[in-house]
Amino acid sequence: MNLATIPSNIRRRLGRYAFAVFTAGIVVGKLHPFPTLRLLIPFALLMMLFPAFLDMDRGRLSSIASSPLPFLTALSLNILLSPLLMYALTEIIRGNKITALTAGLLIFGMIPAGGMGPAYTAMLGGNVNLSLAISAVSLFLSLGTVPLWSLVLLDRIVTVPVLLITKYFFLIILLPMISALVVKGWVTRRFGEPTFLNVKGVLGDFSVLGMMMLLFIIPVVNGRLIKDSPSFILELILPAASFSLLLLVTATVAGRALRLPYRDRIALTIGATTKNTAIAMALATTAFSGREALSIAVAGPLVQLPVMLCYLNIQTRLSAGRTKIAKDDR
Repeated sequence: MNLATIPSNIRRRLGRYAFAVFTAGIVVGKLHPFPTLRLLIPFALLMMLFPAFLDMDRGRLSSIASSPLPFLTALSLNILLSPLLMYALTEIIRGNKITALTAGLLIFGMIPAGGMGPAYTAMLGGNVNLSLAISAVSLFLSLGTVPLWSLVLLDRIVTVPVLLITKYFFLIILLPMISALVVKGWVTRRFGEPTFLNVKGVLGDFSVLGMMMLLFIIPVVNGRLIKDSPSFILELILPAASFSLLLLVTATVAGRALRLPYRDRIALTIGATTKNTAIAMALATTAFSGREALSIAVAGPLVQLPVMLCYLNIQTRLSAGRTKIAKDDR
């Protein structure tokens, strides 16, 4: 196996590699957390997101305005259903007492769509432009929706600093988008459209390397949390897993009920299910004492990430099966 084939080999066996890398990260993190590895997260995010932005197309962006149903559905699930669903789950599972751990789960439910959504969408051949629109708009709407939901559900106002939103908008939207547009323009002008399509295919495969980096780094930097609070983690896994799975199922059913094409269904499902863990963690540590961050670390890296990886793996297998059937029918 040469180096060029490693990413495509990982993509074909995504479930196995993801489990192995994540497990290795947990083991290393329990032995020594290596907090400085956190500095590599923006680089890993850029590796994941950059190929997704190469798929951006002005024509497809305008189609979102002409057919806004999947976009509005994803925003509704993200902004309206998500906080209510998490509130209901915490009421059922933990009772009506608002503890620090419950507050952390509620913050996670209020937070906008995750920045890794466009990368996941691109890996499954979904509508990247729609996914980007969902991430960007929900990010800015959170400036108003998070304080409102926190007042209703937590009986206190948790404001999202504009500087924080601007920072993550730059990291997950502007930086990868500008980089991709520059590369796309230069390669197309210098070598032509066919060469750009070849380059895009290669870079698309390499996005999984960024994912593997994140899968290793996240449990490593959270290793002390896993080591010091195993009982709390077990207590939080049920509501966090129920939340992610119910959102995933609801978004999938909504996409099919609306008879959306495959590309839009994928973007809707991922955009409505993923949450921006980094923003949630930042809010928990600035607006509260910090204990709430434990819930978010469980709900995001330890639960949401494996749920989305299982979804990616299942969709990849289904897509491969459909391709094989189509070839056999020819």
